[in-house]
Amino acid sequence: MQLFDDLHKAGNTIILVTHEEDIAQHSHRIIRLLDGKILSDEQVKH
Repeated sequence: MQLFDDLHKAGNTIILVTHEEDIAQHSHRIIRLLDGKILSDEQVKH
């Protein structure tokens, strides 16, 4: 996860797809999908 954080700080956009909630919580934004439709779009506060 540190590598993704470093890449993001360098100005890169990272798109990570996961089923793991603890991994998702490392992000700045979580978009939840179900059957190809957006269920929610939330900002993560750190």
